[in-house]
Amino acid sequence: MSKKTPQIAGIGNPLVDVLASVELGAPAKHGLTVGEMHLVDAATASALYADIGPGVQQSGGSVANTIAHVGDLGLKGTFLGKVAADDLGRVFRADMATLGIDVPVPDQTDGTATGHCVVMVTPDGERTMSTYLGACECLAPEDMPQSLPAETAILLVEGYHFDTPHGAANVARAVELARGVGARIALTPSDAACVDRQRAAMLALIAGDCDILIGNELELAALSAAEDPMSALHWALEHVATVALTRSENGALIADGGVVSEVAAQPVAKVVDTTGAGDAFAAGFLSALALGKAAPDAGRSGADLAARVIGHFGARQGTAAA
Repeated sequence: MSKKTPQIAGIGNPLVDVLASVELGAPAKHGLTVGEMHLVDAATASALYADIGPGVQQSGGSVANTIAHVGDLGLKGTFLGKVAADDLGRVFRADMATLGIDVPVPDQTDGTATGHCVVMVTPDGERTMSTYLGACECLAPEDMPQSLPAETAILLVEGYHFDTPHGAANVARAVELARGVGARIALTPSDAACVDRQRAAMLALIAGDCDILIGNELELAALSAAEDPMSALHWALEHVATVALTRSENGALIADGGVVSEVAAQPVAKVVDTTGAGDAFAAGFLSALALGKAAPDAGRSGADLAARVIGHFGARQGTAAA
């Protein structure tokens, strides 16, 4: 592969996902809101795991999934996130290495476990996530590498990472590294509840270094306080150059500057599991932008990859480019 081929970097929370099909009422039984991500402690995570069983285990985490898809699409990448020196951490590193993704952050060695996420998938395809961050919370600016690869074209920042103790400082350091190689900065807010928790930090990034904003209509509404998707989109364009506002089966609104394009959702024979659809969209969208494609074409690349993901169980499996 040519050294001039662009790469994508990301900073976020590396997790191992444990996915299981459950009945419609299972999330409510545990006091969980269907379709949202909940932060839980180690004891709660263990109780949920005991209830659903071992399920399907996959390396995950929002931006980690995006960077993994980037590798699946044939580009290289860098992921900035901390796992522990344990079995799950080794699985995570091995999965990323197989895809050509570098993880240049040292392992946590104080006994803290690698973060993991219990994902309940109900028959309607909705996923309810309960996340124990574990080693993710231990990442600090001094763990970052001295530089990012010179080919890095875009850094993707995960909104969830602002929930960690050093999140804002870590993002600032990652942005500094990205700017050092001329990369653009992208933000995915992660979910509307995360926006509620970390709105000030996200707005500071959007007002400062952010060039690209990728989020669904609920996330952008939470950020902007807008009452409809188009208003949220125009609010975003007041702050960043490029916006992708996703709307599930209604497709996406894509804007690069002042021109807004509608991108249709790709048809799917059956929605099996929506886990990671947004992560996959971000991978297709950002990879296409990095390769110099126009924003509407990049949106279609994102929609294509998202459609492949929701047609099977899990956020990554079976997503290799056709």
